[in-house]
Amino acid sequence: MFRTLLFVFLFFSCNTTTNNNGIISNDKFTRIIIDIHLIEAEFENQKLNDEFKANAILQNDYDSIFDLHNITYEDFQKSLKHYSLENNELELIYSKALEEIKKEKSKLD
Repeated sequence: MFRTLLFVFLFFSCNTTTNNNGIISNDKFTRIIIDIHLIEAEFENQKLNDEFKANAILQNDYDSIFDLHNITYEDFQKSLKHYSLENNELELIYSKALEEIKKEKSKLD
C-alpha cells in the first residue's frame, strides 16, 4: 500500500520550483516531505526483516526522491533550515503533508 502511495506522489511531483535564494517552494517542499514520510514508513516495515537491506533501500529511495524532484541533498537541507526558521511554516508544511497522505490512504481503503 505504501509503495502505491509513493508512486502516486512521485508521479505527480516532477516539477522544479525554487525561488531566487535556492529555497524550494512551499508546495514542492510539501510534496517532498510526503514522499519522505512514505519511504520512511516503508523502511520501518522492512527493517523488521532485514535492517541492513532496509537501510540500503532507504538511502536509494532518498536519492530517487531528490533526483525526481531535481534537487540535491543540500537544496533539501537549505530549504528545511529556511522553513524551520520561519514562524510556523514547517509545522504547516508537515500538517499539509499529513493531510494529503490521509486523503490518499482513504482513496485506497
